[in-house]
Amino acid sequence: MTVQKHTVNSLQKSSSFSFSFLLQKFISHLMKDGKKFKAEKILKNVLIKISLKGYSPVTILTLAVNNIKPIIEIRNVRSKGKSFQVPFPIKTSRQISIAFKTILETSKGKKNFENALVDELIASSNNQGQSVKLTNSVYKLAYKNRLNTRYRWF
Repeated sequence: MTVQKHTVNSLQKSSSFSFSFLLQKFISHLMKDGKKFKAEKILKNVLIKISLKGYSPVTILTLAVNNIKPIIEIRNVRSKGKSFQVPFPIKTSRQISIAFKTILETSKGKKNFENALVDELIASSNNQGQSVKLTNSVYKLAYKNRLNTRYRWF
């Protein structure tokens, strides 16, 4: 019986694969009306601006997503003529999608979108910022409605 040891190269390959997955997912959430090239250009500028501020873009993006992605979501369930807000656990792919949506939602509407996105990513990687507050509000709502979990059917 032999134990396989993880080498540095295998760890770098797995981390680069997960980062490329995050980049592709982020590009698809940034894209509007099928303009993928424009979304890639915006993301490239954002990553360059993060690196110019002295941070590593890989760690900033992964930390931001990990700090923002919610574990549960609130759904409305009707039972016996009443509507209940029920906390549901969600899969990791949906967690990442919700994280990207909240990041883009909080940085949208600002004067310069790219700079707002950079600031939001850096703030959320430090567990600060508007998107982290939104995620925490979801957790508070789920905590208040934790008694309604009996209405959850899988």
